[in-house]
Amino acid sequence: MQFICTQSWVPVRSEASSASEMVSSLLFGETCSLIEEKGEWINVSCNHDEYKGWIPLSYLRPASVIFTEWIRKVAVHGAVMQNSTGRIDLSPGSIIPNDLECNLSGSDFRYSDARAFEPENADAAGLSMLFLHTPYLWGGRSVWGIDCSGLVQVVFGILDKKLPRDASQQANEGNKVSYSEKKSGDLAFFEKDGKITHVGIVLSDNHIIHASGKVRIDFLTEAGIKNSETGQNTHALSCIKRV
Repeated sequence: MQFICTQSWVPVRSEASSASEMVSSLLFGETCSLIEEKGEWINVSCNHDEYKGWIPLSYLRPASVIFTEWIRKVAVHGAVMQNSTGRIDLSPGSIIPNDLECNLSGSDFRYSDARAFEPENADAAGLSMLFLHTPYLWGGRSVWGIDCSGLVQVVFGILDKKLPRDASQQANEGNKVSYSEKKSGDLAFFEKDGKITHVGIVLSDNHIIHASGKVRIDFLTEAGIKNSETGQNTHALSCIKRV
C-alpha cells in the first residue's frame, strides 16, 4: 500500500515512538510504501531513496494514482498550497500536482508563488542557497531543519538527480575529481577515523555550503573545511565527486 505526505513535512523515526531518533523526513508530495503496522504507527520505505523508518499513520494519507503521478518539484522558498481558509507551507524539494491544484480532505488547494521558476533553470549551487541559515536537524530535509546529506539529497533531487540518503552512501556516487579540478556543484566528502561523516556542495572561489550547526558557507581547502568566522579547521577532506 502507498501513502503520501500532505503536510509541510513529517518525521521518519527509527522506532514506533515519538521519543525515538528522527532518521529522515518526508516532504509534501513524497510517497512511501507500507512494510508493517504497529498500533498507530506504520513502518515504511520512502519511495525516493528506499530509506526505512516509522511514521504515525495519522500523519499520512493513502496515495491514489493521481498523487503518485505528481512530479513537479518546488524550487523556491516561500511556496504554499492554499485555499480561502488555510495554507500548507512548502519547502524546496516538495512535490506538487502538475496542474498546481489538488483536493485534500475535501478542500481544494492551489499552488501559489509568484517567484516560481523551473528547476532546469537552476544549478546545485544556486538551489542550495534556498537553505542558507536553516538550522541543523538530524534527519531533516526541509527549510525548517536539515542535515548535511539531506541538503545534498534535496538539492540534487530538485534537479532530478537521485541520490541516497546518507553521506557515506552518497560518496559512492559519481566520479572522483582532484581538488584542483573541482568546480561549483561538485560534492565534497569529509571523513573522521576513516569513515565518511559529512558532505557539502562546492561553490566557486574555494568555498563550500554545508549543514553544520546551520546551513553555512565556509572556506574549502585541500585539507578540508575552514570555518569562515573562526578560521578553525572543522572537517577533514576525504574526496570530491562529480555527479
